[in-house]
Amino acid sequence: MVARFRTLWESASTSLWFVPGLLVLGAVLLAWSASAIEVDTGGAATWWLHSGDAEDASTMLSALLPAMISMATLVISITVVVLVLAAGQLGPRLIRNFMASVPTQLMLGIFLATVVYLILVLRFLNDGRQGDTAHHLAVTIATALVLICVFLLLLFVHHLARSIVSDTVIERVGHELDAAILRMLPEAKDGSPRHEPPALFQGGISLCLPDGGYVQAIDYEGLVACAHKAGAVIELHFRPGQLLIGQGDHGRVHAVSALDEEMLGEISEYVVLGSQRTAAQDLEFAVRQLVEVALRALSPGINDPFTAIAAIDRLTLSLALVMRRDEAQAAWSDEEGTIRVTSKVTSFGGIVDAAFNQIRQATSQPAVLIQLMTALVLLSEHVRRKEHRETLLKHVELVLAAGSRSIEDAFDLNALKERGDLARACLDGVDRLPGAMIKRS
Repeated sequence: MVARFRTLWESASTSLWFVPGLLVLGAVLLAWSASAIEVDTGGAATWWLHSGDAEDASTMLSALLPAMISMATLVISITVVVLVLAAGQLGPRLIRNFMASVPTQLMLGIFLATVVYLILVLRFLNDGRQGDTAHHLAVTIATALVLICVFLLLLFVHHLARSIVSDTVIERVGHELDAAILRMLPEAKDGSPRHEPPALFQGGISLCLPDGGYVQAIDYEGLVACAHKAGAVIELHFRPGQLLIGQGDHGRVHAVSALDEEMLGEISEYVVLGSQRTAAQDLEFAVRQLVEVALRALSPGINDPFTAIAAIDRLTLSLALVMRRDEAQAAWSDEEGTIRVTSKVTSFGGIVDAAFNQIRQATSQPAVLIQLMTALVLLSEHVRRKEHRETLLKHVELVLAAGSRSIEDAFDLNALKERGDLARACLDGVDRLPGAMIKRS
């Protein structure tokens, strides 16, 4: 249930209906409450409070309502246009980030809530079921909401104009990636030993989940409870973000008794599958979003190396954060300390491959390849483990090989090789000591 709730919350928070729906519900309650409150002005006019009679109020709201409907329609149209432009320029998977923008959701919700409020207050006025002074507060609130919407329209256009700028999108996705890294990777203390993955168990019964799809989330605590109850150990051969085919070999169950249908059904409930990847537990999700921005920028139709370089720089910052964290948890124990669940996890090598491979494969531009090598030089200064060194050395050789094949200008090729030599020298100056990686003095 925890994993499914996390997945549902991820879906709701990245939609354009959840926050506006809450605001519309609030508008319904506000319209009912304001229309039921009688405010007696005592015949004295107050500058901030509407003091006309019910007929004046009805005429005023009848004029405001079509104007607000036109304004809300304009806002929705602008949003759709921006989403279409973003899908074409930055990639369709980046639409999620625009939809997840809290300012966008709030502004859309305020416009729609104002329209609903005006409709309901106008209906209450025309029903004639309220006192002679009950409309004063309701009409005053309606006037304030319309004025707020007029001011928000300017802010909304400004916000959308900034949100489609590639640098803004890159920074927003980068913040999401950093948050995912801090959430999924434990903090590493200086000198702490590397967490070795648990040894694979021998034998066991094949685990075949009935359905297929992308693994959106895994409820590891639920699996631990299930395995503890059955006296078993569950070994998963997949991780969040991977695609599973139904009735495949998805793991092993090492149990005292045979794996029955009840236990298989319970295990299936703790693995949330869907038609697309999500950011709930998938560390590579935001990485691939940044890569998609770079690939779109490097496509022949756009040919924008500056955006690709900005994406590489942001990936470098996040990869440095990964190197400062410990490895992802790969085994879960019960309260007695017995390992009950093991799973595949995203490794540092896998993250770097996801970040740099496709960008390197998609370009022959010297500036982009040189920037990739510069990123590897910067990352080589943060090596803490043997895996870091081996992964970065592999990518140094790959970038050098790509440059040797595609760069014809000797000056650009020499610049790439100089940075490659610097990265090699930095990585060669790393010794393996118990518990840590440090550089030779």
